[in-house]
Amino acid sequence: MTVGKMIAMALLLLFTAAAPLGLMLFVHRRLNGRWTPFLIGAVFFPVFAMMLEPLLHLAVLGSPLGAVLQNNIWLYALYGGLAAGLFEETGRLLAFRMVLRHEAEPVTALGYGLGHGGMEAFLLVGMAMVNNLLMGVLLMQGGEVPAELSAAAETLSSTPAVMYLWSALERVSAMVLHVSNSVLVFAAVRTGKRVLFPAAILLHAGMNFVAVTSAFFLPTAAAEGLVLVFALLTAALAMKVYRELATQTEGQA
Repeated sequence: MTVGKMIAMALLLLFTAAAPLGLMLFVHRRLNGRWTPFLIGAVFFPVFAMMLEPLLHLAVLGSPLGAVLQNNIWLYALYGGLAAGLFEETGRLLAFRMVLRHEAEPVTALGYGLGHGGMEAFLLVGMAMVNNLLMGVLLMQGGEVPAELSAAAETLSSTPAVMYLWSALERVSAMVLHVSNSVLVFAAVRTGKRVLFPAAILLHAGMNFVAVTSAFFLPTAAAEGLVLVFALLTAALAMKVYRELATQTEGQA
């Protein structure tokens, strides 16, 4: 374990906490975005992605079909992407229809997306960095790692520091997708363009599919580059929809 690696992990932890909050602060100050959608997004992510979605995985992956999926990277990536898209985008849909039903401003979608993506980044990556840092301190001090954590300690010791920087880029791509899809689902609810909801599910599934399969076959830089391109293309579509929403809202004012 090196000091450089510890610094990289600490920076990644800081990034997962500070980036969503900093972006939301910008949205609040520049676009008059309210913090409520941000908080709702932060709550809905763990409910739908970490509590409800695993129930599906438990049923599917524990069945004979699960063995087929897990032995084929293409099918596994397709299944995982569709499951994530279905649960997370449904969470967005319910949030905009029920909890945030009185929020008419398009900036609501930005706040929700940052809360959703920010909580995902902190729970999946930030908390992992907390555990890694604690284990790293133990290793640097020459402490004995419990037997059940020996494999994790070996992985931590062999992982180059630069990999944690790639994880930061991965979170950027994910947050771009979450904000973009929040715009699409918000528009589906507010404008009646229902096709945007299944489109968000498919885009979510598509990005996850690209992330899993490219990571399996390509070097990290190429895989993360492909995911970023996919996220930016989704953002381009969302920007078009957002402008239309803003114009429509101004016309109704």
